[in-house]
Amino acid sequence: MTFIHLIFFTSTDEDVLTNLEGHRQAFQQIHRDRSVNGVPVPAEQLQDMAERFNFVSTSSHVHLIKLEFWEMKYRLMAFLILAESKLKSWIIKYGRRDSVELLLQNYIAFIEGHKFFEQYETTFRTLKQAADVYIKSDNSAEEREGVNKFLSDATAQWKNLSVEVRSVRSMLEEVISNWEKYSSTVASLQAWLEDAEQMLNHSESDKREFFRNLPHWIQQHMDMNDAGNFLIETCDETVSRDLKQQLLLLNGRWRELFVKVKHYARADEVDKLRKDYEDGILALKIFMDTSNERMNTPVQVSFLNIRTFLQDIEDIKHKVPAMEAVYKTATRNAQQLTKDTPQEEITQMLAAMATLKEELSKVTKALPLLRDAQALLPPLEEMEKHITGFYQSLEKASRITSTRDSETPGDFKQKCQELVTYQQSCKKCLTVIDKNHQIIMKALESSKTLKHLDTSLLQKRVAMVKETTEWKKHVEANSSLLKRFEESRAELEKVLKIARSSMTERGKPEDLLKKHTEFFGQLDQRVLNAFLKACDELTDILPEQEQQSLQETVRKLHKQWKQPRESECRAGAGKGDSIIRHVSFLLNNLGI
Repeated sequence: MTFIHLIFFTSTDEDVLTNLEGHRQAFQQIHRDRSVNGVPVPAEQLQDMAERFNFVSTSSHVHLIKLEFWEMKYRLMAFLILAESKLKSWIIKYGRRDSVELLLQNYIAFIEGHKFFEQYETTFRTLKQAADVYIKSDNSAEEREGVNKFLSDATAQWKNLSVEVRSVRSMLEEVISNWEKYSSTVASLQAWLEDAEQMLNHSESDKREFFRNLPHWIQQHMDMNDAGNFLIETCDETVSRDLKQQLLLLNGRWRELFVKVKHYARADEVDKLRKDYEDGILALKIFMDTSNERMNTPVQVSFLNIRTFLQDIEDIKHKVPAMEAVYKTATRNAQQLTKDTPQEEITQMLAAMATLKEELSKVTKALPLLRDAQALLPPLEEMEKHITGFYQSLEKASRITSTRDSETPGDFKQKCQELVTYQQSCKKCLTVIDKNHQIIMKALESSKTLKHLDTSLLQKRVAMVKETTEWKKHVEANSSLLKRFEESRAELEKVLKIARSSMTERGKPEDLLKKHTEFFGQLDQRVLNAFLKACDELTDILPEQEQQSLQETVRKLHKQWKQPRESECRAGAGKGDSIIRHVSFLLNNLGI
């Protein structure tokens, strides 16, 4: 009995059980009438029918569940049988391309048109639900084990079957692809062979040019054989026999031609090797020239120059590994070119490679200068920093000593203190400059890699700082002279203050004359001479335009001071004012 018959009987039973109520009413009518269509029915038979009908009625629900499970089970089995049947029709020895394309169309129509995989998933899901309900309604362990085994077997069978069904499409597409590749390569290779066989009678230059693309046809020949061999294995005997015969003929023609022209296959390869070799040599030469220039060109020693020099060397250091790789590649290309290059050219290539190897080695060995040059940066930076500090302090000191405006004693004292500070700053800068200069010169003298560095600019800058004596003149001499002048001015102002007080004093003329004579007599010895001496010393360092004014003021003061003491006494306060005016004028012209 087939699965179709089983499904039919199951469906019939299901219909009977579904319409059980209608059958019940018909049976009850028969039981009341004790006959069927007027034909009497024995009581024993009616009793038997009643018992059987009662049994069917009480077990109908369970029986319906079982029938539903069986129906889905047989549907799934029918589905699997159909899938296996279709698979056998697809997994065959193929024919020519058009038949394979029809087979692919049939496959797509069945799988995609009928939603093959979606139908299976729906059927299996419904079967699984019916099985769960059936197992719950039947407590038989044997029945439950049987249902679970069927589900497990069906799952395993479908797993393998679905993989094979899915792979059919890719296989059919691959066969079609190989037919397409085989057909196109056979057609193009046959046409090329005819032209190539005729080209054998042409000149060497023509043959070289024609067979320049021989590597392309070598690949075409390989593609043809790969596709042909695949088709021979997958197609039926008749098609395979035709394919073998065609390949045999074409491969025979190919071998006969290839023996005569195979040496042309390297023409493009040799050209490429030569270009790669020349590009590598050019890159190496550019690197060597640039490196030698940066490493050997004289460099003036300064912080910025050495830092730039270090950056150049760092750049060279980072490029060395890449250049070593370029050299190895160029060497390998040169070795391969020896098979197709005249001996004279080979000799030139080997000489060029040897020279480049030697120069690259020199660059690599010279890289330790990086360490020596780096050691110069800290002392150079510190030295140049203090050279700048020296000139800044010198400029500030010069601004103080060149100022000639009238100032109070407090301002003058502050300026003197500032001059001392700048003096100490200049001395400290000179000490640091000299110390770092010695360190730099010692490092350069002991280094074997920095002989090309030029120290002339450095030496000149240090010499200029050491030979700058202006700051000593401004700071040391001016400081000392101005200090003495400040002391004498303070003393003179003290005396003038007493003089002004005396001039306004009231009393007897004889007593005042005596007192004033004694005071101004002492002034001649102690104050005025000291002040005038300080003025004379300052004259040496004052600008010329200020010296004349100072000398005129001093002469006027001398003349006034030598007047008789009596006239000074008679002049009273007016004389004291005259002295004060002259001294004040003197102080103003001194810029104090």
